[in-house]
Amino acid sequence: MKPKIDFSECLKDSPRFRVSLEQSEQSINELEIKLEKLIKMCNGMVDAGKVYSSSIGYFVNGLKDLRNHFKEDDLVKDSMGRFASSLTEMQNYHAILFDQTHRAVNKTLTAFVKEEIRKVKETKRVFDKISDDLENAFAKHAQVNKAKPGEAEETYNVLTATRSAFAHTALDYVCQISVVDSKKRYEILNTLLSFMQAQSTFYHQGYDLLTDSDPFFKHLSTQLTELQTTADTEKKEMDKRHNLVNDLETILNQVPPDNLPHEMEGYLFKRASNAFKTWNRRWFVIQSNQLIYQKKLKDTPTVVADLRLCTVKQANDIERRYCFEIVSPVKTCMLQADSENLKQFWMQALENAIKRSLTDITDIESSRSRDSSQDKLSDGSESSSVSSVRSPLDAATRKVEPSMLSKLQTITGNDKCCDCKAPNPRWASINLGITLCIQCSGIHRSLGVHMSKVRSLTLDAWEPETLKVMAELGNDKLNKVYEAHVNESMVKRATEDCDSDVRVAWIKAKYDKKSFLKRLPTEPEQLEKQRGKKMIRTWSVTKHHRKKSKKKSEDGETSSEPSPKISTSSYSSSPVSLNTGASSDSGLGGSGDVLVFGSCLERNDLGEGITKAEDIDAIPYILSSEGSDSESLDDSQPTENKTTSLEDLSKFTPNMLLYKAANANNLSVMVEALANGANVNWINTEDHGRCALHQAVFGGSLAACEFLLLNGAKVNTRDGNGRGVLHHATIHGHTGQVCLFLKRGANQHAVDEDGQDALKIGLTTANADIVTLLRLARLHEDMRESEGLFSNSAGDETFQDVFKDFTEMASNEPEKLNRKSMYDDS
Repeated sequence: MKPKIDFSECLKDSPRFRVSLEQSEQSINELEIKLEKLIKMCNGMVDAGKVYSSSIGYFVNGLKDLRNHFKEDDLVKDSMGRFASSLTEMQNYHAILFDQTHRAVNKTLTAFVKEEIRKVKETKRVFDKISDDLENAFAKHAQVNKAKPGEAEETYNVLTATRSAFAHTALDYVCQISVVDSKKRYEILNTLLSFMQAQSTFYHQGYDLLTDSDPFFKHLSTQLTELQTTADTEKKEMDKRHNLVNDLETILNQVPPDNLPHEMEGYLFKRASNAFKTWNRRWFVIQSNQLIYQKKLKDTPTVVADLRLCTVKQANDIERRYCFEIVSPVKTCMLQADSENLKQFWMQALENAIKRSLTDITDIESSRSRDSSQDKLSDGSESSSVSSVRSPLDAATRKVEPSMLSKLQTITGNDKCCDCKAPNPRWASINLGITLCIQCSGIHRSLGVHMSKVRSLTLDAWEPETLKVMAELGNDKLNKVYEAHVNESMVKRATEDCDSDVRVAWIKAKYDKKSFLKRLPTEPEQLEKQRGKKMIRTWSVTKHHRKKSKKKSEDGETSSEPSPKISTSSYSSSPVSLNTGASSDSGLGGSGDVLVFGSCLERNDLGEGITKAEDIDAIPYILSSEGSDSESLDDSQPTENKTTSLEDLSKFTPNMLLYKAANANNLSVMVEALANGANVNWINTEDHGRCALHQAVFGGSLAACEFLLLNGAKVNTRDGNGRGVLHHATIHGHTGQVCLFLKRGANQHAVDEDGQDALKIGLTTANADIVTLLRLARLHEDMRESEGLFSNSAGDETFQDVFKDFTEMASNEPEKLNRKSMYDDS
């Protein structure tokens, strides 16, 4: 660092030095004033931001209160709920931004002003004092008389000491000024950089949040357009409302039809029973075998008479027109209609109501008689007809499907946040298969979608394939990989109530830097260790087979049912050592132990020589093997089908491990491989130029395909024969995979080296489901290209509905889509 003022000028105490010193002091004073002003403005900005954030909270509360007004309108209620949730999350992002701004700007700059600039001012006071002392020493030394050599020597000594002190003080002062001048650039720019990075993170999180909500916004916009169109149509129809006035008399005096309704309502005049015999207009209703009336809407209805005991007759002895009376054993009620037709209408309606009431009495009595006879025959038991009617309703009432949130939280470890262990997480990372709290989800968003794709468990729409991935993984499985070797002395573990800095450091160390992984071997020689008289020469991956539950039908036969959609399987990605004799045809030579990845074997059911987990703990890079508590290898599978083909250790790499695990449908091992640096799009040049996604198609697993796509696999990668995953899924008759790849943008026009596209292959294999999907996708694509911006949204909805049905069937009832292919596995 070069001093701002030359030290030699400092020692000379020349006018140039004093001018430079004065300029530097003025610059530091000006810097202090402007920094204090900036700090004050930052405080004002943060305070205003907090007020704004608080106002958002009030607005969200008002929105929730308004939402209660639309309890019966699902569209408005659900939309407002989603808006309120999004605004609440944005409010959390604002709070994080204001906290980071306060720490980045206020604290840093305040510390610079108090520590560095104030230190310069303190040194200045000492410098000014020693300058005055030096001037006095020079003056006294100059005034000494020649005749007083002793006094001259004394003043000279004082002058020398003072000059030395001045030199040291001046050098320190200049050094302080130079330090401030040098550090101000770093401190200010570093502070502003931190502030802008906080702004970048804030807007990035907001952009991701709104991008995730964009499909919802577009769907809602389409619905609002339809509502507006409907409202305009209804408004045009209501523009003709005044034409009804011309038909008013016809409407009021229409001839009553033959099949009068059982109930009727309208205005009639009623004569009071008092001495004045006044007439009052009231609203009358025939209801439940009674004639009732009321004065106003809020008034309690008054029963005129029980129609089962009444008769209706015309009133001819009264001066008023259109009158009739209702006669009961107790009293007579005189009523007046507005026209002759309305009078006849009311009289006929009352007579029909009286007849109906008498018929109901007869039916009730006969029903009671039958019930009494039935009770005697059945000794009080319920009749079969009643039971058959009630049972479906009761069953429907009892069956309550649990929510997706509760399903996912039944997976081991998913009831708490994967990173900080906060309870009841409401967010998830779909490509990692874990659940997160809202604070950790925001940090996962900042990592980028290439590392973590965050979705809401309550706000977002979920594809069935994504749910299958979540069901195969879970927090405990992932943490066995990403938290295998936690060193809290290096990074403090995140907790529910920890600071944001601790949370950020922990998540970045865990997922970005991968500081806690137990690394796979990078050199084959690391695995070739002596185990008694044998060597570990080969490796394999356990195939993931689901056991099917058995139930007996009514005729006593046993049927198979697929396992539940959400399982708490706990496959371990850890390898165990398996002793097997490799035949001479294997190309491996001799016999030796096999390192099996993803095994959950707890007993010796693959032959002799299975080594327990503790026997291989001496190998540092091998994880401890753990058993499965709810899902294991399907014992119905042949022994040779429980693992993938054996591979020589010289071919063991993370890429090859991912390649084999994809074919084995073992997502736990796939997570292990990706964590250790496997390339999801790696091409195996020794196997027809195929990638892991091709192997997942051959394995027949929809979840494995979705997992690879979520983690960046390219859907249009072709193998050495020019075939993409869409070709192979069609060849093997995997309808669910075809549906998945088409949704993910697979090129259905791509042809292989034989000139065959997926549709031609589907026609050759005569798979009706796949041909239907491919033709519908091609038709939809052609329609969109021909219509452009004016494409029909109804066509899009039909396309989406059909694909949704196939997706649900492939995920929940795959046996309905199984087809045999004419092609071989080549």
